[in-house]
Amino acid sequence: MDRLHPHYQKVAKEAGYKIKLFTGTENTIAGRLGSIDLMVIFTNKVSHNARKLALEAARADNIPVMMCHSCGVSTLKDCLKSPSSECPIRK
Repeated sequence: MDRLHPHYQKVAKEAGYKIKLFTGTENTIAGRLGSIDLMVIFTNKVSHNARKLALEAARADNIPVMMCHSCGVSTLKDCLKSPSSECPIRK
């Protein structure tokens, strides 16, 4: 996922968002989230425990979460441009 970071940033910028990328090597994601509007979890790239910890951090700060199986750039693009009924940030 690290090699895709510049591509994720480009897609997010084109959609009008800033992005923070955590590749799973971080042990303190909760402490590093800061103020975010949406968390996207690519479930095929994180362990069950990492997903659990990320969800707990999101719930603690009332951050909406979208989970996608694939971690491709087009998946992120689809997520950021999805209709309001599918994307929690647009509700």
